[in-house]
Amino acid sequence: MGDIPAGMASETGADHLTAGKFQNLNVLVRDLPAVDWLVIIDDDVVLPAGFLDLAIEVCERLDFALAQPAQTRFSNANWIVAKRRLLSVARRTRFVEIGPVTLIRADAAELLLPFPADLRWGWGLDFQWAHLMEHAGLRMGVIDAAAVVHASRKVASTYSWDAAQEEGREYLRGVDHLPNDVAMSRGLRTYRVLPRRRGASARLDPERTARST
Repeated sequence: MGDIPAGMASETGADHLTAGKFQNLNVLVRDLPAVDWLVIIDDDVVLPAGFLDLAIEVCERLDFALAQPAQTRFSNANWIVAKRRLLSVARRTRFVEIGPVTLIRADAAELLLPFPADLRWGWGLDFQWAHLMEHAGLRMGVIDAAAVVHASRKVASTYSWDAAQEEGREYLRGVDHLPNDVAMSRGLRTYRVLPRRRGASARLDPERTARST
């Protein structure tokens, strides 16, 4: 949102952005080259060691096209489905939040991008995502083995909670979406052991994955 730090110009897609999160993201992805995964990360989360390797590995083994890491016990998780479950590597769900971390596979990106230009805060968008993904037959999930900490500030502490809620309600009145209860369950299926890759162990070892980074 400000000047580009020295030495980071080649890694920075845009500067002095003043719109909402997804409006700003539209600027960044407008000329995005072909990629396998788009990973969106807010600035107030703490990622575990080896996060990206672990999260992508889980998504690829379970065929998740849209996913998020679970949030730890002390995080500001909005929805039950996003809270980390013990003895779980991942869960297949009918819902994935718009943040604080979202992983979007290329085929899902074709479906979900560009983001709505009139949504500043993005609330409600995830319920439309749920409808679009389900209609397209693409899987979604929450990754418990890669849980993040989202606790440095309260949700909506930098903007109006009421304004974001009203914007979301107004947006959902005009689009097909799934109801709130899809975010209020633990998920459709819990995976404690992942499907085997050729030449790989059937059980995912997060420590080994982290060491390979």
